[in-house]
Amino acid sequence: MAATIHGVLERNARKFPEKDAFITASNRLTYGDMNSTCNRLARYFQDEGIRRGDRVAVMSRNTEHFFYAFFACMKIGAIPLPMNIRLTPKELSAVFQSANASGVLYEVELAESVSALSESLNFHFSIQDSLEASAHFSAGNLDVPIDSRDVCEILFTSGTTGTPKGVVFSHERILAIASAVSVNFSLSHNDSMLTLMPLSHSAPLNTFFMSGLYCGASHVIGDFTPNVFLNWIQQEKTTFSFAAPVAYLLAAKDPDLASYDLSSMRVFAYGGGPLALASYHHVKKAFRNENFYQVYGLTEAGPNGILLYPEEHLEKAGSIGKNPTVNMEIRVVRPDGTDTAPNEYGEILLTGDSLMLGYDNNPDETNAVLKDGWLYTGDIAYRDEDGYFYIVDRKKDVIISGGVNIYPREIEEVLAKHDAVLESCVVGVPHEEWGETVKAVVVRKSQVSEEELRAFAAEHLAEFKCPRIYSFVDELPRNASGKILKQQVKLVHA
Repeated sequence: MAATIHGVLERNARKFPEKDAFITASNRLTYGDMNSTCNRLARYFQDEGIRRGDRVAVMSRNTEHFFYAFFACMKIGAIPLPMNIRLTPKELSAVFQSANASGVLYEVELAESVSALSESLNFHFSIQDSLEASAHFSAGNLDVPIDSRDVCEILFTSGTTGTPKGVVFSHERILAIASAVSVNFSLSHNDSMLTLMPLSHSAPLNTFFMSGLYCGASHVIGDFTPNVFLNWIQQEKTTFSFAAPVAYLLAAKDPDLASYDLSSMRVFAYGGGPLALASYHHVKKAFRNENFYQVYGLTEAGPNGILLYPEEHLEKAGSIGKNPTVNMEIRVVRPDGTDTAPNEYGEILLTGDSLMLGYDNNPDETNAVLKDGWLYTGDIAYRDEDGYFYIVDRKKDVIISGGVNIYPREIEEVLAKHDAVLESCVVGVPHEEWGETVKAVVVRKSQVSEEELRAFAAEHLAEFKCPRIYSFVDELPRNASGKILKQQVKLVHA
């Protein structure tokens, strides 16, 4: 039954029954342990009335409890909805309602968040209490007939610009991602995957955890801090991690970094934003490791897409790469759907085996982005003469000043080259005459004045692109996956 995600777990339990597979701050579990526990839990949930097709919210930190609930649901044909635990009860309630969630499985540590929601749900079970109650149930695999095309998961977009949308996947779509990433990163059962980004988000769960599961790798699971990140690598000799660029930049600032042994790491994957060339050199030098891979893909694509290899960074840092993964295709098109010429801006389209089935309960939005088998990403990009793709910006983030399009990302790339700038967020703010004007909100590494940054920007950018307004902050607002909340910056700094 390996054509399903829980079938892969069962296969690994047969192939690697004694291998340390799920390593957390409090536990070390083999594939055999995880599979047996999830079988007992699945039978307990059946006994408690959870049925095939029920949509079950899963609220857990990055611990073994997340996977107990996740796999147990799949084994009985229920559909897990991994939830961002940082959402407020009001936000959670809106997501539960739009997704028609039947109930919630939660870590006891999150009981307070759940208590405000319990009246609107058919059930709410603590994962820890359920584990205890399931101890006497059979540990053997279940025989629920589940097809690879059955819906198995609903993930929610990061909601950087509004209410999160439910993105629906089947087993075969997610396994298509897992197999592609395994091939492109040469993953095997000898790898040890470090997962510290939230499992409620698509890349940590669908792209990287699933690819490691697919080939029987070990998984080190926890919540990110720079110290935790460095300690896990050294302690467990992990080989692979995925994080937002800011996580690597923060770890690179650790004063004791030189004392850590990071030599086991063969892949530092990053996504959700670019590493500017200056930042790439900074983290490469700090980690004494050149194995950095830029990955690009949307939740709606799995996420699956394209990657930039370490050896390509020196010439093409800032690019998302040239060759998509083995089962994906990529285009950049004009508004009329025709392919752009080199260096001409257009919208990125993706197609492949891992695209979402659609947005949950939202056919209009689905039809707006899925056309003739292609996903319209909303990302503006161009392809250079060598065939490498560069994202210019999100369609919705383009600043229009005096009728001219200005792309914030280009300006952020320039500011990142300044030695005193840690990061920046460039937004358009209202202007009586021009419609919008350019504002840069900057996090400094060291002291620098607005006048210095103005002069620096003027050296590298056309006059109309240079920020007219600067603001300095200690940190930029982010969602749980590390993406900057540009709309929030816009609201606060308008």
